[in-house]
Amino acid sequence: MKVLLVNPPPPKGALSEELQAPHIGLAYLAAVLERAGHKAWVIDSHPLGLEGLRLLPVIARAIKPDVIGVTATTYTVNQAYEAIRALKREVPWARVLMGGPHVTFMDAEALSTGLVDAVVRGEGEETLLEVLERFEEGRGLEGVRGVSYVDCDGRVRREPDRPLIEDLDSLPFPSYDHLPLDAYRSFGLKPTLPILTSRGCPFRCKFCVSWKIYKGRYRQRSPKNVVDEIEHHVERYRVTDFSFVDDLFTLNKRRVKEICREIRERGLEISWGCSARVDTVDADLLREMRRAGCHTIYFGVESGSQRVLNAMGKGLTSSKTEEAFKLCRELGLSTVASVILFWPDETRDEVKETIRFVRRLDADIAQFCIATPFPGTDLFEDLRARGMLRVLDWSKYDIVTPVFETPQFSARYMVRLWKQAYITFYLRPSYVAKQLAKRSVPLLRAMAHMLRRALLWRLGFKELALRRFKELVPKLLLKEVLPKP
Repeated sequence: MKVLLVNPPPPKGALSEELQAPHIGLAYLAAVLERAGHKAWVIDSHPLGLEGLRLLPVIARAIKPDVIGVTATTYTVNQAYEAIRALKREVPWARVLMGGPHVTFMDAEALSTGLVDAVVRGEGEETLLEVLERFEEGRGLEGVRGVSYVDCDGRVRREPDRPLIEDLDSLPFPSYDHLPLDAYRSFGLKPTLPILTSRGCPFRCKFCVSWKIYKGRYRQRSPKNVVDEIEHHVERYRVTDFSFVDDLFTLNKRRVKEICREIRERGLEISWGCSARVDTVDADLLREMRRAGCHTIYFGVESGSQRVLNAMGKGLTSSKTEEAFKLCRELGLSTVASVILFWPDETRDEVKETIRFVRRLDADIAQFCIATPFPGTDLFEDLRARGMLRVLDWSKYDIVTPVFETPQFSARYMVRLWKQAYITFYLRPSYVAKQLAKRSVPLLRAMAHMLRRALLWRLGFKELALRRFKELVPKLLLKEVLPKP
C-alpha cells in the first residue's frame, strides 16, 4: 500500500519553531513499512512551518496515498486535525490513522472529529502493519490490539493494548531518506541526528507521560546494534554529530560503557549528547562517555526544593544534582539543566529557590519550563480532579504558557517570573565570560540568533524571507511532486 506519514507543524510564532530535529518516530515507521513491502513517504512539516500545511494537498495529489498516518503531540494536535482536513479534500478515499502521545490517551477526542478512521495507541510499528493488512484484506479492525475506532453502532471501541516490542534489535534502523536533513535548524544551528537506544523509563515522575505509554518498563538495544546504526548513518548521511534521545540513556551503566567502547574500537570519530538522571552517573562512567565523543548531557533537574522534588515523584535529592554537575565541569562535559516552575502547591519562595539553584549549578544551558499537565500524566489527572485546569486549548500546552493557576501564582505572574529566570541566567556577565573563555561558538551563535529573533518579534517584523521550496523538501519527494521536464 501507499502510505503518507505526516508530522504537523507547530503553531506560528511558537518557541518550538526554534527546536527542530528529524522526527525519529516517523523514520522508524517508514523503515518498517518499506521492509514489509509498502511504499512510504514522510512529510515532516516542522521545518516547513505553516507553509507545510499548504503544501500537503499538492503532495497528496501527486502521491495518491491509500493510507495517511498523522502523528501529534498535545501541542500540535490542532494542526494535525487541520492537516487531515486539507488532505481529505484532495484524497477523500484515503484511510486516516493517528498516533502519538496525545491521541494515545485522547483517542475518543480524535475519533469524535469524524476525520480519523482509527487511532494507533502507544508503539506503532507492529500495530500499523497489522492495520494495513486488515485494510488490504477488506476486513475490519476488531481484535487488532493497540487500536481505537468507532464501531458500526457509532461507539468508540478500544481494543486491548498491544504488548510492547521485546526485541528492539529486530527493528530496522530508522530511515532518514525521506526527511529534509539539511533544512532542520535548532536555534539557528544545524541539529544532531537522533538515535534511540532504549525505550521507556522505570521512574514515575508525575509530569511525564512516557512511563504511562511504556507501562513503567525499560527495554534496551544491544551495544552492537546501536553502534551498527551509528556507523550506518555516518556512511549514508555523512553526519558525525548525534543525540541519544532515550528517556534515560544512562540507566544501565554497563551497557553505556559497552556502547562507548564499541564506538572507540570501530574508530568512529563522532560527537554526541544524551539525557541522564543525576543519580545514574558517576566519574568513571562520565570519563568513558567523554572518551567516546560525548560533549553534552541533559539533566532533568526539575526543582531546587526537596519538598517539590518529592511532590513531583522525582525520587532524587538536590545534593546529588550538585554532585553530578560538579563532576561534569571537572571532566569538561557541557550540561543542560531543565527545571519545572510553578508546580501546584509550590510557593513563591520555592520557585525563586529553584531559579537560584540553577545559577549555582553553573550549567552551560538552562531550560525553564512552566508546569504543563499533558493528558495521560498524573499531573493532568490531579489538576482535573481538583478543577484547576483553566485552559483546554491544546495549542497552549507548549511548556511556556500557563494553563492553570494557583492561589500563589496567577498566569501573569508565572510569565513574568519565567522571563526573569531566563534573563537572570543568560545575561549574567560571569556566564557570558565563561562561554567566551570556553570558546563555545555554537552556543554564542545560538544566543545571538535568539536575541535577533526576539528583536524582530518585538518590532513586529514577520519572517524576512521564506526558505526555498527545494531546500526544504527531500529530493526523493520532489521527484514525485514536481512536474517531469
